[in-house]
Amino acid sequence: MHGDNEATMKLPIALDLPRKELDELIDKAKDWALMNGLCFRSKSDFNRDLLQFAPYALMPSPFPREEFQNACDIQIILNTLVHRVAHDYDFLKETLQETVKVDDFTRNLFDIYETVHREGAAQKLSLAILRSDLMLDTSCPKKDAKKLKPHCCWKQVEINTIASGFGWLGPATTRLHRFVLQELGYQDELRNLPENNALETLCSGMIEAWSLYGESKAIILFVIEDITYNICDQRFHEFEIRRQNPRVSVIRRNLTELAATARLGANMELLVDDHVVSVVYYRCGYEPGQYHSQKEWDARLLIERSLAIKCPSIQYHLAGTKKVQQTLAKPGMVARFLKDEKTAAKVKEIFTGLYPLDFDEHGNAAVEMGISNPQRFVLKPQREGGCNNKYGLDIRNFLQSVKSEQARVAWILMDRLYPPVHKNYIVKPGSNAQLEMKELISELGIFGVVIGSDKDIIVNRQGGHMLRTKLATDNEGGVAAGLGACDTLPDVIHATAKYEVGHESREIFFFREGSIVMWNISDLECGNLMKFLRSYEYNRYPEELVHTESELMAYMYTDSRRKSHLKNGNIILTREADNLDKYTFSNAMAQSVKLGAWEVSLNRYIDSIEFVTEDLKAGRKLRMTQQEVLRKQGELFNLRHRINLSSDLLDTPDFYWERDDLESLYQQICGYFSIAKRTRVMNERLNHCVELVSILSSHLSDRHHVRLEWMIIILIMVEVAFEVLHYVERYLVK
Repeated sequence: MHGDNEATMKLPIALDLPRKELDELIDKAKDWALMNGLCFRSKSDFNRDLLQFAPYALMPSPFPREEFQNACDIQIILNTLVHRVAHDYDFLKETLQETVKVDDFTRNLFDIYETVHREGAAQKLSLAILRSDLMLDTSCPKKDAKKLKPHCCWKQVEINTIASGFGWLGPATTRLHRFVLQELGYQDELRNLPENNALETLCSGMIEAWSLYGESKAIILFVIEDITYNICDQRFHEFEIRRQNPRVSVIRRNLTELAATARLGANMELLVDDHVVSVVYYRCGYEPGQYHSQKEWDARLLIERSLAIKCPSIQYHLAGTKKVQQTLAKPGMVARFLKDEKTAAKVKEIFTGLYPLDFDEHGNAAVEMGISNPQRFVLKPQREGGCNNKYGLDIRNFLQSVKSEQARVAWILMDRLYPPVHKNYIVKPGSNAQLEMKELISELGIFGVVIGSDKDIIVNRQGGHMLRTKLATDNEGGVAAGLGACDTLPDVIHATAKYEVGHESREIFFFREGSIVMWNISDLECGNLMKFLRSYEYNRYPEELVHTESELMAYMYTDSRRKSHLKNGNIILTREADNLDKYTFSNAMAQSVKLGAWEVSLNRYIDSIEFVTEDLKAGRKLRMTQQEVLRKQGELFNLRHRINLSSDLLDTPDFYWERDDLESLYQQICGYFSIAKRTRVMNERLNHCVELVSILSSHLSDRHHVRLEWMIIILIMVEVAFEVLHYVERYLVK
């Protein structure tokens, strides 16, 4: 579907604005970006005291809702896959054995990995902040292409395991596009902008890692570049951490500074300027140029040897190399790590064609493919950082120059994707020329957070996204490099039936977290719809919970001029009410149902540890291992995160900020369902559970220490006994 007849996607808003209106909108949007932190420092005229807005698409770009949801859903599986790959020493060693011979950067990373693996890691836990980048494709064979769609599928371009940026710029762009749509009068389209909680999710992952470290005075270390251009994206992470937990401090150091100031304590704890570091978050270290000398590599090794939780650990860094991704694309490789065949097949389906350039028949064939038809491919190096890829005739020239050299092994050939184009305006700083509409393509990034060890995964979640947009004629699309632009996507699905019942429309609101609110839908249709959706559910709730945690409310219309409201538990709608009124009622009901499901989850959790309080009361030996307690901690933090960070239970959703009437209606319905009170009670119960699990963890840790002390005492006694025997043998026997 690519070539002369390019597939296109259209926005449901008018782009061809009068010049005066367009110029005023651009000026407003620029000021909004500057005043709300959608900014960079200039690379061409650097001044740490000055900021300029990041390049952005003026309007939100279209993206298929189904493909977006599928990408979000599969991220949990990808998190699991990467985690297991990162903890498979034999797989990483075998996969990278040829690459380390020709790529000094990968060899240095692997040498650190080997050292830590040989010595034994002081810290078993790792924190990974991942971003899976994907693109729509139109180049499928015609027989496989879906009709009536401007694309046939989506494919993963790469998965980033270190310095996965734009956790702030993605959500900031969503807010910018809300502002733009409101300025243009497209309030109805705001519902098509999905919630983007990337910053909250990523920072909560760091805070959970900090908590698992177990030292309340420890700090989080950001490892940064010598000069930081993408300052807002980094600083807003720091500010969000402080907002979520004011007790957590963050310091920023580059590798050169750490080489001079970092050291290990007596228990392998990482000390920087006498601060104990609990979590190390790398925002650099992914490019050779960031290691100026051996002392920077020594600093990286020292950090990896330490007790601090790394984001990412060295094995995660290696798991993100292109060679590993190419090896996973081979038949049977995904199934090695994901035992479920259907799950493995689902992941395999999104992989792009990847071809190694090894010195064997497959590598030679890939070289010949790249030389003979370079337009079909992208040539990628092992390292991260963007703007290092080769395209078109550059592929042919490069492959011909290294055809007989070992250096070619450090590169991967990948099928080129041809995404559908759409039209929009790209706003860049420093350009005074009149802005013209351009043909653009977009790349979607889905964020994931994983915390775990080689034995277990404690935290695994997806949260937030970013969309990078570039000219359809551009090859690279790095925002930090100034080539691409930040963008957002068109969260709730609103469906209206074709046929009315009793002159009344039948409507359904589907919410991303799994709640469904139906208006004027019969019980029979409701049951049929639930059965139909069952095959598309992921991590579904138990059947009895679905039937128990539901709300049934009556609604009626009134001819009075009073606004839509709630009266005696009944919904009163005005005849003039639009879909936003129904959406507001539906949103609050969905929140209540969601909270109810979490209340049941907490009750089950409490029941599962009920025996512990009885054992403590009776003075009996605890019937839990340290691993079981750690798993219970993970369950608790996961539930706590979902209630307080991944939902709008503690605050009014952003959607209502500039809709005062709908905000009052939403708060009235939430009051009817006692959402604030129920949330407060849940948090009090959660705090009690946290205290209990902390006592268990401390008790088991003390018991472990006592066991070790007794072992030492016994060993000393054995040694004394041997010395006595030697003394008797040496002096008394004679």
